[in-house]
Amino acid sequence: MSSLFSKALVYLGLVDEDQIDVEGGEEGIAATADGAIHPDGLDSMPEGRRVEPPVMSSRSAIRPQGRSGSVVGGGPMARPVEIQSDILIVEEFGDARVLADRIRERTPVVLDMRQIDQDLVRRVVDFSSGLIYALDGSMRRIGDGLVAVLPPRVTLSRDEKRRLASLGAYELDDVD
Repeated sequence: MSSLFSKALVYLGLVDEDQIDVEGGEEGIAATADGAIHPDGLDSMPEGRRVEPPVMSSRSAIRPQGRSGSVVGGGPMARPVEIQSDILIVEEFGDARVLADRIRERTPVVLDMRQIDQDLVRRVVDFSSGLIYALDGSMRRIGDGLVAVLPPRVTLSRDEKRRLASLGAYELDDVD
């Protein structure tokens, strides 16, 4: 009688039924069609059963894939889009979750951290850094205590920079 392991190998299709042949009541010994005896019924590897994984270059293995199959971050550079940014006045660390939700919705966010202590600023900036790394976004300081956190392939348009500057949430000179 063959072992449970041998039956499982046959059931899974890893070996053929004629490869499992137990002689003398010893379980775990099998002879292949060519007469070679291998322990536990394992052959070196039956011909035609091995499937090789696709060959990937080191760059394609590292770059994440988008939903359409294209490489995220590949193709055209980030271009300004006509999306209004959200201004998030950070008061506690729980506001970081709101930031993550907005970035996942592909909405740019300006973090206003002018009224909080330095320890909380450091925690929120660390969280934001991990978020943009994971989602392939970007982050930029746009003033004292102001940080723009942008989803992948999104930048602020000139009009949006002007709007933010009029609200006091953009302090750089590149508004034009």
